[in-house]
Amino acid sequence: MRKQYTGPWRMAHRGISQAAPENTLEAFRAAYHGGIEGLEIDIRMTRDGVIVIHHDETLERLTCGSDHPCTRAVRDCTWAELEALELPYANHLMDNWKDEGMEEHEAVDVARQLGQDPNHPYEIERQKDPRVAKLMRLSDLFEWMEQLTRRVILEIEYKAPGMMPELCALLEGFSGRSDCIVFSGEPELIDEIQDYARHNRLPEGVKLGANIRRLTPEWKEKIPSMKLFEVGLNIEALEREDIEWLRGRGILVFSNLGDTPGGWQKICTRSLTGFKTNYTGPFNAWWDEWKE
Repeated sequence: MRKQYTGPWRMAHRGISQAAPENTLEAFRAAYHGGIEGLEIDIRMTRDGVIVIHHDETLERLTCGSDHPCTRAVRDCTWAELEALELPYANHLMDNWKDEGMEEHEAVDVARQLGQDPNHPYEIERQKDPRVAKLMRLSDLFEWMEQLTRRVILEIEYKAPGMMPELCALLEGFSGRSDCIVFSGEPELIDEIQDYARHNRLPEGVKLGANIRRLTPEWKEKIPSMKLFEVGLNIEALEREDIEWLRGRGILVFSNLGDTPGGWQKICTRSLTGFKTNYTGPFNAWWDEWKE
């Protein structure tokens, strides 16, 4: 099936979070071996200037339930402190697929992940699954990707300000940088990325994106002066005229989370370049049936 697939790029959202805690090497390995075209990751910077792969501002959600849950912000910790943390598998694997699909707001059971679900107490769940994962530096991910035997697109979501110089230094030393897209969904961070690109040389081949969610009149005014390889739109905002407007300016269109059959059909019938998803396996099954 992998060789025959001709649909949009499947971007595994933080890896395969049914296989391992999000944004960990084990989650990325599961996605790669599942045949995906790309990975979507999140980056932040530690107090001592190390770029790490982590989504939330704090570490509570992924460490809650370990012996020493960490409620501190990533920016307040050193890499040595973060490297010592354990990310339990128990209560941190994403829910299994529902037949009707998963809406974005219910894709992660926050109460369970914060240890507030009385039906799934950590002390019981960790006895069932004692495995733990570790946080990664971006440099660790690049080192792993250097060993891969096929191309993988990498969407790097920029989650905090002030990282562009260090990020570009890391990208400069990565042979797969031409398949890297640096983007953000926060307007102020999008502006920071664009401003850096206007005043500095980006590593050769590195591309930029913007998760704008909806193509508003304000974005239509700004986009012509921006350096963009791709733009991300929400499922409900995939209007054909907006897609054509972006394509007419040489910008590829991606969808934000596509985790329902209805969303997948919209993505595929409008011929988007790619989409983020938490459920690559169920999408593959849907695709095989839909293409028939």
